[in-house]
Amino acid sequence: MNVKRLRTSFFALLFVFLLTGGIAAAEKGRLAVGMPADAKSFDPQMTSDTVSSTYMVQLYEPLFDFSRDKKLIGCLAESWKKLDPLTYEITLRKGVTFHNGDELTAEDAVFTLHRMTTPKAAAVKAYGANIDPDGFKIIDRYTFQVKATSPMAAFLSYLNHSSSYIMNKNVVESEGDNYGRHPIGTGPFKFVEMLKGDHVSFERFDDYWGVKPRFKSLIMRTIPEPASRVIELETGNVDLIYDIPNSDFRRLESEGKVRVYHNPGLALTYMGFNMQMPPFDDPRVRRAITIAVDREAALNVVYQGLGVVPTSVLLPIHNYFPEPAAPEYDPDKARKFLEEAGVPNLSFTLYTNESKQRRNYAEIIQSMLADVGVTVQINVLEWGSFLEQLKNGNLPVFMIGWGSSVNPDPDAYIKTAMHSRFAGSTNRVCLKDKEVDELLEQGAVTEDGPERAKIYARLCERIDELNPWCCLAIADTLYGTNKDLKGADGFYHGTLNPLNSVFYE
Repeated sequence: MNVKRLRTSFFALLFVFLLTGGIAAAEKGRLAVGMPADAKSFDPQMTSDTVSSTYMVQLYEPLFDFSRDKKLIGCLAESWKKLDPLTYEITLRKGVTFHNGDELTAEDAVFTLHRMTTPKAAAVKAYGANIDPDGFKIIDRYTFQVKATSPMAAFLSYLNHSSSYIMNKNVVESEGDNYGRHPIGTGPFKFVEMLKGDHVSFERFDDYWGVKPRFKSLIMRTIPEPASRVIELETGNVDLIYDIPNSDFRRLESEGKVRVYHNPGLALTYMGFNMQMPPFDDPRVRRAITIAVDREAALNVVYQGLGVVPTSVLLPIHNYFPEPAAPEYDPDKARKFLEEAGVPNLSFTLYTNESKQRRNYAEIIQSMLADVGVTVQINVLEWGSFLEQLKNGNLPVFMIGWGSSVNPDPDAYIKTAMHSRFAGSTNRVCLKDKEVDELLEQGAVTEDGPERAKIYARLCERIDELNPWCCLAIADTLYGTNKDLKGADGFYHGTLNPLNSVFYE
């Protein structure tokens, strides 16, 4: 045999193997995931955006979770009881350790929940607003009490949100403002490093209390362009990707070379109007723009049937979701409303982020509104910059999503988006309406039953009358994996799934 030729062939094959990501596919000790953007922060109380939370769910855990059938279950909480209308007693699992070896105690849980109520956690203040900052009491090493600010039917469900991921008290206090660069949690993976714009790497936490990851390491690569993420999956450079473009989803599904999944969506994409900025403070203008958009047609173009047009600000997974009704589309009425409002030749800028689907929606909206005499400029911002501009209240019209966990209770989903107390924060449209506030407050304290159903029915009607959002789509959650990767079919938290459940046989 010609040794020289054999050696040449070997190195040629090796070169191809490396170029096509063979190492990622062959090294079953490492799981590679393609992500659409960087994490904005690894401090769960500095941001609540879905992308950052998808990273953080590998590191941290909440006190409570939800089962596939949407029942409240314990995560770090082992048991709990309601002592009176305001007070809850929670006992932690014993033997849970943080990534640095410290044992989880009631002090860590109380520190985390109290921090949610402070100015330090301004980015998530809507979620800490339900917690009485003076209502904590440590009973023993693993048991504590927490009080709500007012009676709430679903108070414990708020302690599933990413802002309540339990942090290590000593580490956060010692790191100070630098916390988040070297985050410490109790989750299945430990943080190793972040190279901005490139990747975040983790390693398996061998002392994890739950189901231990099969992989020794996890790398989450930043691949902003959806088509590039798909190519990386097809060539074996990554094992899993989120946010597959709908056109690619159908192709991948038919070819069968990788495995693709779609689950009912947990986020509503909407075009929001800042109700404190003229002319969007006029309900006729907001309604005109909304009914000038053929949302069914737009959904079919952008998502190719892999989703639904919202018929309410609530999602179908929520209790008290109202009877569906066809979204109104009436260009003639839209022109009339604009004429009555004195802006027949309205012009505005629509802001959004780099998401391909949102860019497509923006272009469709631009075209449809042109038919009723409205001129729309589109400004696409980088994700972090977009969130910063939103936080500062600088955007009159914008497109973004509002996500839910699998929590079926509507209070935890809608109050922070619509109550005037959160205007300029999670209430990004700055809606300030007395009736909406009263209905939200009544819904929060009323026990499940016919009376609560009436409250949420009227709430949905009132929000529809005010039209702060043009509700565009509830897109299915689309993701894909290497065809040999197991366990991904069990995902039911949208993209917020810890990846200790997936494996290669």
